[in-house]
Amino acid sequence: MNRNIPKFMTQKRDIFRFMCFVVFFVIIFSLIYHPDVAIRGLELKENQYRYYLTLMISIGFLMLVISRITFYKINQRKKLTFNHFCWWIVQEMVVISFSLSIVARNLCVPNTRSYLYIILPRTTISVVSLLIIPYIICWLYFALEEKNFQIKELIKHKGFLINDVINFNDEKGVFRLSIRLEDLLYIQSADNYIFIYYLNNKKEPTKYMLRNSLKYIEENFSSYNLIRCHRFYIVNLSKVKVLRKTKEGLILELDTEIDMSIPVSKTYGQQIAALFTKEYETEASTSPLHIRKELRN
Repeated sequence: MNRNIPKFMTQKRDIFRFMCFVVFFVIIFSLIYHPDVAIRGLELKENQYRYYLTLMISIGFLMLVISRITFYKINQRKKLTFNHFCWWIVQEMVVISFSLSIVARNLCVPNTRSYLYIILPRTTISVVSLLIIPYIICWLYFALEEKNFQIKELIKHKGFLINDVINFNDEKGVFRLSIRLEDLLYIQSADNYIFIYYLNNKKEPTKYMLRNSLKYIEENFSSYNLIRCHRFYIVNLSKVKVLRKTKEGLILELDTEIDMSIPVSKTYGQQIAALFTKEYETEASTSPLHIRKELRN
């Protein structure tokens, strides 16, 4: 319970929206359901119901505003924990209940009810029952809103989508490895196994051995821009920096800190060259100049 308080409970904008919704909910609830439970047993004088209800909402809102402003100021100076926040809500409801019970006591017919045994307990139960609903609704709404915002920001700034994560299973269909597409370099075949080369958290090339085949990878991950370039290699085309032509044939140089190159066999040479040519025709302004020159040679 010592984790941090969610941001949506400490930001000015959300605190203001929270207080407005609570008041709105209480007013609508009072108009629709005529909250007798809030005054049952208080034996109000005649024509005092509306006056009492107006005071109840006004004083309750005032206490809520004071409570949330105080909490905001304290949290700005000293970061409170989620445990502190929960205790604050409990104390907030207690203070509101006590304030409203004082109003109820003053409006009651003299000598009819005991304050400690009737008015205070019933007012407390009424306040807690009435406030817990908008509290929960606001919490769920703000939490969902924040999650949606985080996902949009993640997509916007990092380009990270669920579809950009590749899950690798072994030949029996058992999950073994999950890699972001932007970190995957290439896959190499070795008999009944494949070696998956990717960048770790330190952006260093790392190798993972998996019992499976390149044919399976080629057939099941065609939508991930993974291209077969050799009998023994499948490369992540988005990680290719240079396509170079040598006496031995085409070579793919990867965008890594250390030199990493992948051979392109004659079988796949025209396909790879065509993919690069198509990309340069559509995105000529962003294509590396040295790649185009070497392709022409």
